[in-house]
Amino acid sequence: MADRLELLRFQLQSLPTAPEIPRVTSVSARINDLIDITKTVSDRIRHCMSDLGIDPSVKAALTAYSSALAPLGEALTELGRMHAEVAYYNFVTHPRHRDNQSDLGRHRQQVTETVSGCFEAADEILEVTAIGLRDTAKTLAPSPSYLRPAAPARALPAANPRSAALPPVPPSTAPGAAKSR
Repeated sequence: MADRLELLRFQLQSLPTAPEIPRVTSVSARINDLIDITKTVSDRIRHCMSDLGIDPSVKAALTAYSSALAPLGEALTELGRMHAEVAYYNFVTHPRHRDNQSDLGRHRQQVTETVSGCFEAADEILEVTAIGLRDTAKTLAPSPSYLRPAAPARALPAANPRSAALPPVPPSTAPGAAKSR
């Protein structure tokens, strides 16, 4: 989940910045991405609730996902504000003031300031949420296999007296030798 949030942050950072105004469709796509992430978090909370009594790590995951839900809603609010400002400028303000460039410039400045503020707030919220989810995932993840003690080696079987009398098989005719070439 943290990776999806990082990807969303990257996509938000690729939107044009002031003095350009992002396209409405670009902002809409990022809102849809955040809605999908929020739905996934909600689904995982529901899944954790069904397994709540089984494992303590499920309780920790439930806490992490529940803690992420409110900030995701705040980020969605900021992206919604950004979307509203861009749409209003493109479809109302620009057509109304296109003949008066000084007035249009002033409105454009206001929109870019609002959009920049919304972007910064959403980016910060998503960053903090991704860090929290990643930290929780690290604590819940099993330890890496190289840190676990190795299984004891198996003892070689005792030599069979019959096989000792046979000559050794040359490597070129050993089974599986053709596969390794």
